[in-house]
Amino acid sequence: MEKIRLRDIADALGLSVATVSNVLNGKDSKVSPATRIRVLEAVEGSGYLPERAEVLLGRNPSRMVGLVVNDHPEYSGHPLEDPYNARFISFLQRAAVRHGLELLVKTARTWEEAAQFASMWNMTGLVVSGFCDADYVSLRQEMKIPLAACDAFSREAGFSSVTVQDRKGGRLAGEHLKSLGHSRVTCTTTNMICDDFERIQGIRDAGLQTDLFMISGDRTVMREQFRQHDFSHVTAVFCVSDRQAMELLCILHERGIRVPEDLSVIGFDGIEAGIWAVPPLTTIAQDLEAKAETAIASLFEDPASHLIDVELTVRRSTGYAKTIL
Repeated sequence: MEKIRLRDIADALGLSVATVSNVLNGKDSKVSPATRIRVLEAVEGSGYLPERAEVLLGRNPSRMVGLVVNDHPEYSGHPLEDPYNARFISFLQRAAVRHGLELLVKTARTWEEAAQFASMWNMTGLVVSGFCDADYVSLRQEMKIPLAACDAFSREAGFSSVTVQDRKGGRLAGEHLKSLGHSRVTCTTTNMICDDFERIQGIRDAGLQTDLFMISGDRTVMREQFRQHDFSHVTAVFCVSDRQAMELLCILHERGIRVPEDLSVIGFDGIEAGIWAVPPLTTIAQDLEAKAETAIASLFEDPASHLIDVELTVRRSTGYAKTIL
């Protein structure tokens, strides 16, 4: 059976294609009620299927890509409200549009949920963020569409990885603190795997002594841990994310600990909100726009590993080390 086109319906009704399209898209304020009814009845009886619906039903080549963001417990069920994730999604949406694509976003706790999401839609490819290497490998084995894994360290073949130079970023943070006279640093992290591990290794590469402070991903628990922790034996704190660093700045202010006079604080990610922290946050900034563009482009290329550079952004939360008596 020959496919029914929008023009076929318009010609049969003696209307313009624009008028029929406006009715179908709800832009019919200038169309008479009688004409609107004629259009809807004609469409219903014709078997016409809009292009967008054909994509969803898998009858046309897909113009959709998916993004799955790991719903870590630290996000308290709201991962898309995290400043880093929100900005990354914004850049990913723009990159998708530049490639003539539309973006579908999903949060998931497991790789199985991510695979199920991909199987429900007729996608060109899938970008996954916030999982670890074993999850990416399992996803690749389960899916047939191209996969771009953000912050993956696996050298497994079959999918593209888009990874920030985390270890270099940690080293830049360490070298900055060392230049200010700091020698012993507390490192805050919720785990010692994947990107967190690499960032802390970078601090150590700079020759600094490090004390690990394992914190909870739950914001309420994290803030209480910051309230109770003894920072008197160090002169600086390196947080593996800006989110942790900004929480710490709030609690240090509550405790009367001056930043950077008593304690320097440096984060990682370069989220825009760091500019308005009190004091403005020194951070290791990653190029999220380049990360997003690379992730989308890699879906149309042979699988490869891509490294995204980082740079030190110095603001007012770091200063010269005080003398510890």
